[in-house]
Amino acid sequence: MKAFKLSLLIALVFLAGVAAGVVGTRVAIRHWVTTAIQRPQNFQMLLERNLRWRLRLDARQRVEVHRILTDTRIQLRDLRQGYRPQVVAVLTNTEAQISAILTPEQEARFEKMQQENRRFFPPPEPER
Repeated sequence: MKAFKLSLLIALVFLAGVAAGVVGTRVAIRHWVTTAIQRPQNFQMLLERNLRWRLRLDARQRVEVHRILTDTRIQLRDLRQGYRPQVVAVLTNTEAQISAILTPEQEARFEKMQQENRRFFPPPEPER
């Protein structure tokens, strides 16, 4: 009986570790993606640092990489701004269609879910 309890305890500790790892990874990735979306200039800085360190860039290359990544960030910002109204329209339409088929109780829960999502994925801040 002691061996069974010990095996069960080890299995529970293992499962708790897996669950903590999954939740921790999900939270970290969500934070990373949100930060990259809201502050692309910070993401650019991290990318430049990583390229500088891993590729051992000289001063001239660092300047060029910075220019290239800045130009790319600006192009992506303009692209996002161009298609953002279409994305918002599609998402708004989707939410309206889903709300139309829900009961009042479900609709209240759906609205709560949407508020939670807005908390984790707020609208992006304007770029400088």
